[in-house]
Amino acid sequence: MIGVGSAGAAPALLAAADEGRGDPLTGRGWDALALDRLDPVVERPYWVALSLVPGLGPVAFARILQRHGSGRAAWEAGPAILAALERPPAEAAVALRRLRRSGPAAILRRIEARLRGVDGRVLTPLDAEYPPALRRADPRPAVLYQAGDLSAFIPPGVAVVGTRRASAYGRSCAVQVADELSRAGLVVVSGLALGIDGEAHAAAIDAGGRSIAVLPSPIDRVYPPRHRELAARLVATGGCLLSELPPGHLPGKPDFARRNRIIAGLAIATVVVEAPDRSGALLTAAAAVDLGREVYAVPGPIDAEASRGCNRLIADHVASLVTSASGLVIGLGATAQEDQAPVKVLSEWEGIVLARLLKRPGSVEELAGLIDLPTGALASALTMLEARGLATSYGGATFHPTLAARRL
Repeated sequence: MIGVGSAGAAPALLAAADEGRGDPLTGRGWDALALDRLDPVVERPYWVALSLVPGLGPVAFARILQRHGSGRAAWEAGPAILAALERPPAEAAVALRRLRRSGPAAILRRIEARLRGVDGRVLTPLDAEYPPALRRADPRPAVLYQAGDLSAFIPPGVAVVGTRRASAYGRSCAVQVADELSRAGLVVVSGLALGIDGEAHAAAIDAGGRSIAVLPSPIDRVYPPRHRELAARLVATGGCLLSELPPGHLPGKPDFARRNRIIAGLAIATVVVEAPDRSGALLTAAAAVDLGREVYAVPGPIDAEASRGCNRLIADHVASLVTSASGLVIGLGATAQEDQAPVKVLSEWEGIVLARLLKRPGSVEELAGLIDLPTGALASALTMLEARGLATSYGGATFHPTLAARRL
């Protein structure tokens, strides 16, 4: 049987490497593997068990597959697999011994039992259901845990990422971008974090689209807790949750960075809406560049800390400039579906205030300085515009026109 030992499977797996199509030492090893020669059912418990060894990430995983021919053969090699790790963590050997005492079959049974509680499943690159976009990435996650609709992986995805400390401007841009992408039939991919990520997920759902959330935590312990309801909505509307972490795992700082690479890998393009220096969103953009995917950035004020990363991506010609959500969709080769906006009967004051908001959002004080209206009339007009769904405020400070208002 192919895949049961190094003698049987190694030649097939190494054939591509001999043709010069991959170098695992530089992280380009997955494309060199003939994974179609391995049995996904036979291999699954071994892949899951091996993925739990500290330090054995996607690059090292490809390396041990090339050296041993299959996950089963690598497992049977025992501690020898640690040679594939350039800098093995101190706890790797101890963890491997503990895992070997349990055995791959028992490990998989325990994990699948916990996944059933959230209607989740295990995916490896050997499975037909593995995300097609990630199947084209090198390196790629050896094991993923997924809950929700598997068909969410089929349409092209676009990542929308940004800072957790988003400004009103950033939140408004994230909503516009995610809304247009969804109406064009694209899947919005993000990390379910507070700020830009959450706004993008919610806007995609509200537009009738689908969204994929890549978690830095297991799928049975949604992080951040404040977005558990959003995660449930996302799954209920045809999207899905995805994580590299097995149920019960406690996330650490490296898990957040690894999550960013999966986000970029799932998408044909990454859009950075708002990101200060040293933002995780910039790591996602860097991963997209490394994977050969497109990067876009929304510009911001030159004195806004939250826009420094985006402005630098544009200035350094790493990212293409986003001038409008519709322009972004056209640049991606898609077409947004136009909805007929309902006709609104506005008072004269409401019309004046909305016209000003469509030119530039602003606070009550800023609007009062630009519009010749009594303060009471201005406040009343803003209240009515919010009630009609034509204006919204972030934090009660700055008022913005909604997407419905822009389509009037």
